[in-house]
Amino acid sequence: MRLLIGFALTIICLGSVVALVIYADTHSFSSSEDLVSHTEEVLLNLGDVARQLDRIELNGRLYQSAGDEAYLRAAQGATVVLNTVLLHLSELLRHSSEQRQRLVNLRAAVTRLTAAVDILTPGRGSVREEVVNCRRVLNSMQEAEETLLVQRQAEAERSDVYGLARRIATVVIGAALILTLFGFLVRDAVRRQRFEEQISDTNARLISTVQRLEEQAWESRLLIAARDEVALCLEVKDAEQCTVRYLGQLLPGTAGTLCITSNSRQMLEDRVSWGSPLGRLPEAFAPESCCAVRSGRSRWRRPDTSVVHCAHFVGLPPERYLCFPLVAHGETVGIMYIECPTAEIAAATEARENTIASISQMAAMAIAGLHLRQKLESQSIRDSGTGLFNRSFMEVALDRELQRASRRETELALMMIDVDHFKEFNDTFGHEAGDLVLREVAEAFRVGVRGEDIVCRYGGEEFVIILPEVSAEIALERAELLRRTVAELSVRFHGQPLRQVTISVGVAIFPRRFETAEELLRGADRALYTAKRRGRNRVVEADSDNLAA
Repeated sequence: MRLLIGFALTIICLGSVVALVIYADTHSFSSSEDLVSHTEEVLLNLGDVARQLDRIELNGRLYQSAGDEAYLRAAQGATVVLNTVLLHLSELLRHSSEQRQRLVNLRAAVTRLTAAVDILTPGRGSVREEVVNCRRVLNSMQEAEETLLVQRQAEAERSDVYGLARRIATVVIGAALILTLFGFLVRDAVRRQRFEEQISDTNARLISTVQRLEEQAWESRLLIAARDEVALCLEVKDAEQCTVRYLGQLLPGTAGTLCITSNSRQMLEDRVSWGSPLGRLPEAFAPESCCAVRSGRSRWRRPDTSVVHCAHFVGLPPERYLCFPLVAHGETVGIMYIECPTAEIAAATEARENTIASISQMAAMAIAGLHLRQKLESQSIRDSGTGLFNRSFMEVALDRELQRASRRETELALMMIDVDHFKEFNDTFGHEAGDLVLREVAEAFRVGVRGEDIVCRYGGEEFVIILPEVSAEIALERAELLRRTVAELSVRFHGQPLRQVTISVGVAIFPRRFETAEELLRGADRALYTAKRRGRNRVVEADSDNLAA
């Protein structure tokens, strides 16, 4: 510090001595040289104005042709620099009334130029006219200063006779000017660096925003594709697999399981999975064991947010997972279990939770709709008491099978079956016992026929069985087998054994004597009543001999 102070004092002293000498010898020269320097400084600033005008015009044209926002920002930055230079010129020209008037005109032209740059758009607008106006005023100022510079330089040259002292003073003044210009360049470089840093930060934010928008667009396309595909599903299983497949695409790196509420509404069943979940779920578990079902909303379990685990795991649960309830029409139809192996995957999954909610809601509505459709279809073609096909379905199925048999030239058998003395079950033990007998008989029929045979409840205690592509001999054998199977049933009602259940069977064969569904049903019905007249618990084929007996 002492050396610096001593050095500074020495410089001050030396400078004072030199200043006194120079002042004594070159007083007149200094005045002329100062005027020359002032004029050169004005010209330098006017040249800087010209350069900024060039930058504005160039970047404006580039922005109009390429549409790159960087060129627009460069043009706007040049206008800022241009206004700064004009402020400095205002100080330099404060003693020149003519130049100050021109400077006012230049300021007005620059103001119009700045406004034109701010409203500039690709393909529209132009700054050409404003730049030309600015250059017209600038040229007049430069011409005036250049004329003044020539005059002052002539005066300075006349003072050159003072010799070496003036040259030394000129060198000193030149050095001062160089240092001043260097200071301006440093200041401009610092400003440029700050401006570039701002541009870099803006570009980084723009890239991040574009990436997020692209990701949202991809999620939207995925959601639309999932919605369209789920809408095409006719089976609950297909809708479940479709949902899981799209969730696997949406959440790479995760694993999970789709669990659906059982028909009894008492359990959740493990249906379909993606990935390889570490947290294994049981095949069925109570809905209350899932925290998401209890809370009625999605729930994250992570080490940094919660320590409570769901109770639906076999073995140790994972550290990070999401349980998402599937709700449709106010009822929980299942849950979506999503497992995240790492904190990064969990963060990415949480960022897409809205899309997960949309897919889950879509899946819940689709699954609930398909369940309802299956239920309605079953109710429309099934008998609620026995679970067999009803009479309406039998009539449609019989017409279809008769047409198929006609095309293939094959035989078709139809059994008309009646439970013997069924009214006695109802009168003796009540209708509940009668319903139990009908269910047991229906189950015996269901087990005793082929997969392609159609078992229907015709009405009351009567049943119809359609046997496609079967001969009369085989049909009679199967009818006899069913009769013996029913006769061997042991039915107990409230622990009390019921009497033996027997059936009478009438069999009609297409196309032996019957060509239409009505004739076939009528023939089987007549054969059934023949069996009843002959003592029940027997099989009778519909032909002319036995029907007449």
